[in-house]
Amino acid sequence: MKYLFLFSEKFYGLIEWEWNFLKQLRRKKRKNIFLRSSFALFSLISICSIFFFPPYFLGILLGEGIKFNIFFIWLWILNLKYF
Repeated sequence: MKYLFLFSEKFYGLIEWEWNFLKQLRRKKRKNIFLRSSFALFSLISICSIFFFPPYFLGILLGEGIKFNIFFIWLWILNLKYF
């Protein structure tokens, strides 16, 4: 359980870092809209991949019917910081 909690904290640390970096880009590079939008798109893709890929691959490995259960267990693991 300790490792799941540490993973959850790393996940939220990644989200916080991406958010702070995007705020810095907004302040310093106001005119470079391409850089800001590409980083925002990269952040969105990385967060979605962390959210959706592990349950999908574990569902493929363990069987078709268990995919949705693994998704909700994965959401629980990622939200351990708030329990």
